[in-house]
Amino acid sequence: MLLASNGLTFWEELQIAFGEIGILPAILLILGTILIIVEIFQPGFGVFGITGIILVALGIGIRLFTSRNGNLLIQFFVMVLSVTIVVGVALIVMVHSMKKGRLSRTSLVQNSTAVPSGITKGTENFTDLVGKSGVAETVLRPSGNATIDGKLYSVVAQSSLIESGKNIVVISVEGVKITVKEI
Repeated sequence: MLLASNGLTFWEELQIAFGEIGILPAILLILGTILIIVEIFQPGFGVFGITGIILVALGIGIRLFTSRNGNLLIQFFVMVLSVTIVVGVALIVMVHSMKKGRLSRTSLVQNSTAVPSGITKGTENFTDLVGKSGVAETVLRPSGNATIDGKLYSVVAQSSLIESGKNIVVISVEGVKITVKEI
């Protein structure tokens, strides 16, 4: 397939575009492509992606500015197409890995939340109430208030209804949810 401008084939333009590339444009293209791929795998505010696009544009610009052979427009499209293919392959690998579950087991994907599991500073620890008895202060249908060890707590009845004044015992605690049953 000949290109109309100067009789060179696509492969010859490709060879000219990347064969005569200098060190600085090569570093800029490779680093820019890597940063774009990092943005794909670790999305955030776009810092890596924008920086990568700028570096790729600088690398292509410097390469075309220093070019002495071939058609600059075709070399531009060849270089953009090459970077797009590399980024596209990385995107396909990421999507395929996510579907298979391999990517979710790597450090690239964060599996936890920013808040630690269990009891945090803001959550009062009620686990010491398990097994203690008290008195229902309000009708528990199924939630209400009960006094346990002289303190008033918001509790949930295991059954659907416990009358006010009945004796209760704490059977489980999940975070701030205190579950009780009638004695």
